[in-house]
Amino acid sequence: MILAFFLACGTDVGIYGIRETKQADTSVVESIDSAIEQEPSSEPDSSPSTEPSSEASTEPSSEPSSEELDGTVGLVVYELEQVACPSCMGVPQEITINFDAKFHDKIGEEHFTWVPDNGTCVQNLNYTTIGVAPKNIGQSLTVQGGAAYFTPYYNGMSYYGTHMEPQYARDTLLSVIAQNGSTFQFMTLHGFDYIEPWEMRYVDPSYAFAAIVSKAGTNFQWAPYGSSGLFNITIAVYSPDGSQLLGYVSCTTNDSGFFTMPGSYFMSFPTWSLTAIHMTRVLHQRVPYQDLNGYVDVQVEWSVVGTGHIE
Repeated sequence: MILAFFLACGTDVGIYGIRETKQADTSVVESIDSAIEQEPSSEPDSSPSTEPSSEASTEPSSEPSSEELDGTVGLVVYELEQVACPSCMGVPQEITINFDAKFHDKIGEEHFTWVPDNGTCVQNLNYTTIGVAPKNIGQSLTVQGGAAYFTPYYNGMSYYGTHMEPQYARDTLLSVIAQNGSTFQFMTLHGFDYIEPWEMRYVDPSYAFAAIVSKAGTNFQWAPYGSSGLFNITIAVYSPDGSQLLGYVSCTTNDSGFFTMPGSYFMSFPTWSLTAIHMTRVLHQRVPYQDLNGYVDVQVEWSVVGTGHIE
Protein backbone atom coordinates (compact mmCIF):
# COMPACT_ATOMS: atom_id res chain seq x y z
CA MET A 1 0.00 0.00 0.00
CA ILE A 2 1.42 3.36 -1.00
CA LEU A 3 1.10 5.76 1.91
CA ALA A 4 -0.15 9.29 1.76
CA PHE A 5 3.01 11.28 2.26
CA PHE A 6 3.39 14.50 4.23
CA LEU A 7 6.32 16.40 5.65
CA ALA A 8 5.93 16.87 9.36
CA CYS A 9 8.02 18.08 12.27
CA GLY A 10 8.12 16.06 15.45
CA THR A 11 10.15 14.28 18.07
CA ASP A 12 12.17 11.10 17.60
CA VAL A 13 9.97 8.15 16.78
CA GLY A 14 11.17 4.65 17.66
CA ILE A 15 10.33 1.54 15.66
CA TYR A 16 8.06 -0.85 17.55
CA GLY A 17 10.09 -3.68 19.05
CA ILE A 18 13.28 -2.63 17.27
CA ARG A 19 16.50 -1.35 18.73
CA GLU A 20 17.91 1.96 17.56
CA THR A 21 21.56 2.94 17.24
CA LYS A 22 23.31 6.28 16.80
CA GLN A 23 25.78 6.82 14.00
CA ALA A 24 27.13 10.36 14.06
CA ASP A 25 24.08 11.27 16.17
CA THR A 26 21.78 9.87 13.47
CA SER A 27 19.05 7.47 14.53
CA VAL A 28 18.46 4.51 12.25
CA VAL A 29 16.48 1.31 12.31
CA GLU A 30 19.03 -1.43 12.93
CA SER A 31 16.73 -4.43 12.55
CA ILE A 32 13.82 -4.26 10.15
CA ASP A 33 11.99 -7.45 11.15
CA SER A 34 10.78 -6.45 14.61
CA ALA A 35 10.90 -10.05 15.82
CA ILE A 36 14.69 -10.05 15.56
CA GLU A 37 16.44 -8.79 18.67
CA GLN A 38 19.97 -10.03 17.96
CA GLU A 39 22.57 -8.63 15.59
CA PRO A 40 21.83 -9.84 12.05
CA SER A 41 24.18 -12.56 10.87
CA SER A 42 26.46 -11.85 7.95
CA GLU A 43 24.89 -14.90 6.34
CA PRO A 44 21.24 -14.80 7.38
CA ASP A 45 19.10 -17.87 6.99
CA SER A 46 17.08 -17.22 3.85
CA SER A 47 15.03 -20.42 3.91
CA PRO A 48 11.62 -19.85 5.49
CA SER A 49 9.99 -22.76 7.22
CA THR A 50 7.38 -24.54 5.15
CA GLU A 51 6.00 -26.67 7.97
CA PRO A 52 2.31 -25.91 8.56
CA SER A 53 1.25 -24.81 12.02
CA SER A 54 -0.15 -27.54 14.20
CA GLU A 55 -3.09 -25.23 14.95
CA ALA A 56 -4.10 -24.87 11.32
CA SER A 57 -7.35 -26.69 10.63
CA THR A 58 -7.49 -28.52 7.32
CA GLU A 59 -10.89 -30.21 7.59
CA PRO A 60 -14.07 -28.14 7.13
CA SER A 61 -16.92 -29.34 9.30
CA SER A 62 -19.43 -29.25 6.43
CA GLU A 63 -19.34 -31.45 3.36
CA PRO A 64 -18.11 -29.55 0.26
CA SER A 65 -19.86 -29.86 -3.06
CA SER A 66 -18.64 -32.57 -5.43
CA GLU A 67 -18.57 -30.01 -8.25
CA GLU A 68 -15.12 -29.72 -9.83
CA LEU A 69 -13.16 -26.70 -8.61
CA ASP A 70 -12.67 -23.97 -11.16
CA GLY A 71 -12.88 -20.18 -11.43
CA THR A 72 -12.21 -17.50 -8.86
CA VAL A 73 -14.46 -16.99 -5.82
CA GLY A 74 -12.51 -14.52 -3.67
CA LEU A 75 -9.54 -12.29 -2.97
CA VAL A 76 -7.53 -12.00 0.26
CA VAL A 77 -4.92 -9.30 0.86
CA TYR A 78 -2.85 -9.64 4.05
CA GLU A 79 -0.22 -6.94 4.48
CA LEU A 80 2.28 -5.75 7.07
CA GLU A 81 3.75 -2.29 6.53
CA GLN A 82 6.58 -0.92 8.67
CA VAL A 83 7.41 2.79 8.35
CA ALA A 84 10.86 3.97 9.46
CA CYS A 85 9.79 7.58 10.11
CA PRO A 86 6.03 7.79 10.78
CA SER A 87 6.03 11.53 11.39
CA CYS A 88 7.76 12.05 8.03
CA MET A 89 4.88 10.19 6.36
CA GLY A 90 2.04 11.64 8.37
CA VAL A 91 1.00 8.28 9.79
CA PRO A 92 0.30 7.54 13.48
CA GLN A 93 2.32 4.36 13.99
CA GLU A 94 5.30 2.38 12.77
CA ILE A 95 3.64 -0.95 12.02
CA THR A 96 0.24 -1.52 10.44
CA ILE A 97 -1.20 -4.97 9.68
CA ASN A 98 -4.35 -5.34 7.61
CA PHE A 99 -6.38 -8.37 6.50
CA ASP A 100 -9.11 -7.97 3.88
CA ALA A 101 -11.08 -10.82 2.28
CA LYS A 102 -13.79 -10.48 -0.35
CA PHE A 103 -15.89 -13.37 -1.66
CA HIS A 104 -18.17 -13.39 -4.70
CA ASP A 105 -19.88 -15.56 -7.27
CA LYS A 106 -17.54 -17.52 -9.48
CA ILE A 107 -15.77 -15.62 -12.27
CA GLY A 108 -13.30 -16.70 -14.94
CA GLU A 109 -10.70 -14.02 -14.20
CA GLU A 110 -7.93 -13.98 -11.60
CA HIS A 111 -7.41 -11.08 -9.20
CA PHE A 112 -3.92 -9.76 -9.13
CA THR A 113 -3.42 -6.34 -7.98
CA TRP A 114 -0.90 -3.53 -8.17
CA VAL A 115 2.43 -5.38 -8.48
CA PRO A 116 4.03 -5.04 -11.95
CA ASP A 117 5.07 -8.20 -13.78
CA ASN A 118 8.34 -9.80 -12.73
CA GLY A 119 11.32 -8.27 -14.54
CA THR A 120 9.54 -5.02 -15.40
CA CYS A 121 9.54 -1.41 -14.21
CA VAL A 122 6.61 0.96 -14.68
CA GLN A 123 6.07 4.65 -14.04
CA ASN A 124 2.44 4.43 -13.04
CA LEU A 125 0.59 2.11 -10.70
CA ASN A 126 -2.69 0.62 -11.88
CA TYR A 127 -4.89 -0.43 -8.99
CA THR A 128 -7.16 -2.63 -11.08
CA THR A 129 -10.19 -4.26 -9.52
CA ILE A 130 -12.74 -6.68 -10.89
CA GLY A 131 -16.28 -5.33 -10.57
CA VAL A 132 -18.17 -8.12 -8.84
CA ALA A 133 -20.82 -8.06 -6.12
CA PRO A 134 -19.61 -9.17 -2.66
CA LYS A 135 -20.93 -12.35 -1.09
CA ASN A 136 -21.77 -12.62 2.62
CA ILE A 137 -20.62 -16.00 3.98
CA GLY A 138 -21.32 -15.16 7.63
CA GLN A 139 -20.88 -12.42 10.19
CA SER A 140 -17.16 -13.06 10.65
CA LEU A 141 -14.16 -15.24 9.86
CA THR A 142 -11.59 -16.78 12.17
CA VAL A 143 -7.95 -16.63 11.06
CA GLN A 144 -5.55 -18.81 13.01
CA GLY A 145 -2.17 -20.51 12.86
CA GLY A 146 0.96 -20.25 15.00
CA ALA A 147 0.82 -17.01 17.02
CA ALA A 148 -1.99 -15.64 14.84
CA TYR A 149 -5.60 -15.64 16.02
CA PHE A 150 -7.93 -12.83 14.96
CA THR A 151 -11.47 -12.25 13.75
CA PRO A 152 -12.22 -10.17 10.65
CA TYR A 153 -15.85 -8.96 10.51
CA TYR A 154 -18.08 -8.44 7.50
CA ASN A 155 -18.59 -4.72 6.75
CA GLY A 156 -20.99 -5.05 3.82
CA MET A 157 -18.23 -5.34 1.22
CA SER A 158 -15.48 -7.53 2.69
CA TYR A 159 -14.15 -9.15 5.85
CA TYR A 160 -11.71 -6.71 7.42
CA GLY A 161 -9.47 -7.14 10.44
CA THR A 162 -6.24 -5.89 11.94
CA HIS A 163 -4.01 -6.96 14.81
CA MET A 164 -0.78 -6.14 16.63
CA GLU A 165 2.64 -7.21 15.38
CA PRO A 166 3.26 -9.94 18.04
CA GLN A 167 0.31 -11.86 16.56
CA TYR A 168 1.90 -11.98 13.10
CA ALA A 169 2.96 -15.60 12.51
CA ARG A 170 5.91 -15.62 10.11
CA ASP A 171 6.23 -18.32 7.43
CA THR A 172 3.16 -20.05 8.80
CA LEU A 173 0.20 -21.80 7.21
CA LEU A 174 -2.90 -19.87 8.31
CA SER A 175 -6.41 -21.26 8.22
CA VAL A 176 -9.32 -18.98 7.32
CA ILE A 177 -12.44 -20.50 8.85
CA ALA A 178 -16.00 -19.42 8.01
CA GLN A 179 -18.85 -19.69 10.51
CA ASN A 180 -20.13 -22.86 8.80
CA GLY A 181 -16.73 -24.51 9.45
CA SER A 182 -15.49 -24.38 5.85
CA THR A 183 -11.81 -23.58 5.52
CA PHE A 184 -9.07 -22.52 3.15
CA GLN A 185 -5.40 -21.90 3.91
CA PHE A 186 -2.49 -19.69 2.84
CA MET A 187 1.14 -19.05 3.79
CA THR A 188 2.52 -15.91 5.42
CA LEU A 189 5.90 -14.19 4.92
CA HIS A 190 8.88 -12.99 6.97
CA GLY A 191 10.45 -9.55 7.13
CA PHE A 192 13.99 -8.17 6.96
CA ASP A 193 16.99 -7.88 9.24
CA TYR A 194 19.05 -5.91 6.71
CA ILE A 195 18.31 -3.38 3.97
CA GLU A 196 20.42 -0.95 1.93
CA PRO A 197 20.72 1.97 1.42
CA TRP A 198 20.83 2.14 5.21
CA GLU A 199 20.10 5.90 5.27
CA MET A 200 16.49 5.22 4.24
CA ARG A 201 15.98 3.76 7.73
CA TYR A 202 16.43 7.02 9.65
CA VAL A 203 13.63 7.42 12.18
CA ASP A 204 14.24 11.08 13.11
CA PRO A 205 12.73 13.73 10.79
CA SER A 206 15.84 15.87 11.40
CA TYR A 207 17.95 13.32 9.49
CA ALA A 208 15.39 11.68 7.21
CA PHE A 209 15.48 11.88 3.40
CA ALA A 210 19.28 11.34 3.38
CA ALA A 211 19.28 8.22 1.17
CA ILE A 212 20.19 9.02 -2.44
CA VAL A 213 18.04 7.79 -5.31
CA SER A 214 20.45 8.39 -8.15
CA LYS A 215 19.74 9.36 -11.74
CA ALA A 216 22.73 7.13 -12.54
CA GLY A 217 21.09 4.08 -10.91
CA THR A 218 20.58 2.99 -7.30
CA ASN A 219 21.58 -0.31 -5.70
CA PHE A 220 19.17 -1.89 -3.23
CA GLN A 221 20.02 -4.85 -1.01
CA TRP A 222 18.06 -6.83 1.56
CA ALA A 223 18.28 -9.97 3.68
CA PRO A 224 17.17 -12.58 4.28
CA TYR A 225 16.30 -13.37 0.68
CA GLY A 226 15.56 -16.40 -1.50
CA SER A 227 11.84 -16.86 -0.87
CA SER A 228 9.57 -18.23 -3.60
CA GLY A 229 7.81 -14.86 -3.81
CA LEU A 230 8.62 -11.69 -5.69
CA PHE A 231 10.24 -8.46 -4.54
CA ASN A 232 8.92 -5.03 -5.44
CA ILE A 233 10.60 -1.65 -5.00
CA THR A 234 8.30 1.32 -5.49
CA ILE A 235 9.59 4.87 -5.16
CA ALA A 236 7.05 7.66 -4.82
CA VAL A 237 8.57 11.01 -5.84
CA TYR A 238 7.45 14.32 -4.34
CA SER A 239 8.37 17.95 -4.91
CA PRO A 240 11.38 19.18 -2.86
CA ASP A 241 9.02 20.74 -0.29
CA GLY A 242 6.93 17.55 -0.08
CA SER A 243 3.71 19.28 -1.11
CA GLN A 244 3.07 17.55 -4.45
CA LEU A 245 3.23 13.96 -5.69
CA LEU A 246 5.21 13.98 -8.94
CA GLY A 247 5.03 10.30 -9.86
CA TYR A 248 6.06 6.72 -9.16
CA VAL A 249 8.66 4.24 -10.34
CA SER A 250 7.86 0.61 -9.49
CA CYS A 251 10.06 -2.41 -10.32
CA THR A 252 9.45 -6.10 -9.61
CA THR A 253 12.19 -8.71 -9.46
CA ASN A 254 12.96 -12.09 -7.88
CA ASP A 255 13.66 -12.18 -4.14
CA SER A 256 17.41 -12.35 -4.82
CA GLY A 257 18.67 -9.85 -2.23
CA PHE A 258 19.96 -7.31 -4.77
CA PHE A 259 18.48 -5.03 -7.41
CA THR A 260 19.72 -1.99 -9.32
CA MET A 261 16.91 0.43 -10.10
CA PRO A 262 17.66 2.10 -13.46
CA GLY A 263 18.39 5.81 -13.12
CA SER A 264 16.75 6.63 -16.44
CA TYR A 265 13.32 6.47 -14.82
CA PHE A 266 14.22 9.44 -12.59
CA MET A 267 15.75 11.76 -15.18
CA SER A 268 12.55 13.82 -15.54
CA PHE A 269 12.25 14.51 -11.79
CA PRO A 270 13.89 17.61 -10.27
CA THR A 271 17.09 17.11 -8.29
CA TRP A 272 16.40 17.15 -4.53
CA SER A 273 12.88 15.81 -5.01
CA LEU A 274 11.87 13.88 -1.88
CA THR A 275 11.10 10.15 -2.07
CA ALA A 276 9.21 7.52 -0.13
CA ILE A 277 10.94 4.18 -0.77
CA HIS A 278 8.77 1.07 -0.45
CA MET A 279 10.59 -2.29 -0.37
CA THR A 280 8.04 -5.11 -0.43
CA ARG A 281 8.27 -8.89 -0.39
CA VAL A 282 5.18 -10.24 -2.16
CA LEU A 283 3.76 -13.79 -2.19
CA HIS A 284 0.96 -14.59 -4.63
CA GLN A 285 -1.07 -17.72 -3.94
CA ARG A 286 -4.10 -19.31 -5.55
CA VAL A 287 -5.72 -21.63 -3.04
CA PRO A 288 -8.74 -23.94 -3.23
CA TYR A 289 -11.91 -23.19 -1.32
CA GLN A 290 -14.09 -26.26 -1.53
CA ASP A 291 -17.16 -24.67 0.02
CA LEU A 292 -17.50 -22.16 -2.85
CA ASN A 293 -16.23 -24.66 -5.46
CA GLY A 294 -13.44 -22.42 -6.69
CA TYR A 295 -10.16 -20.70 -5.91
CA VAL A 296 -9.28 -17.72 -3.73
CA ASP A 297 -6.47 -15.44 -4.88
CA VAL A 298 -4.24 -14.43 -1.95
CA GLN A 299 -1.64 -11.68 -1.91
CA VAL A 300 0.61 -11.47 1.18
CA GLU A 301 2.92 -8.45 1.48
CA TRP A 302 5.62 -7.35 3.94
CA SER A 303 6.79 -3.77 3.30
CA VAL A 304 9.39 -1.47 4.75
CA VAL A 305 8.95 2.22 3.92
CA GLY A 306 11.90 4.62 4.14
CA THR A 307 12.86 8.09 2.97
CA GLY A 308 15.27 9.57 0.45
CA HIS A 309 15.84 12.20 -2.23
CA ILE A 310 16.75 12.42 -5.93
CA GLU A 311 20.24 13.34 -7.10
